[in-house]
Amino acid sequence: MKKRMLVMGLCAGMMMVGCSSSTPSTDERKEMSLNVVVKDEVNDKELFNETLTKEGEIENLYDFLVQCDELEVEFGDGSYGAYIDSMMGLKQDFDKGPWWLYSSENNETCQEEGMCPAVKDLPIEDGDQFVFSYTNEC
Repeated sequence: MKKRMLVMGLCAGMMMVGCSSSTPSTDERKEMSLNVVVKDEVNDKELFNETLTKEGEIENLYDFLVQCDELEVEFGDGSYGAYIDSMMGLKQDFDKGPWWLYSSENNETCQEEGMCPAVKDLPIEDGDQFVFSYTNEC
């Protein structure tokens, strides 16, 4: 009898796990705001300067940027992971430039490492500020 009750309990538990949704709970979804500046240094123009707010499972800069339709970001995949290949219609020439570079004066990881790592490796916090520069200077 104990064995039968144990098996029934295990089956009930497995059914509950199997029926659970893969949709993130409201605890996992969060709102994140970043101040974003986009500069075309080749033509000496500021293309964008706004605070953007997105919601979802945002852990890194990539997660945030994929939601930013207004920035028209396209990613490439290189030996160091995902990188920004194009933004706001300006595509980089990976071999000779111009390139897309980004920096932050208040992101903790960028400050600790002395540079910002690849977009998927860069954790972000609400209120971080990023400057994306289309530039011929490395």
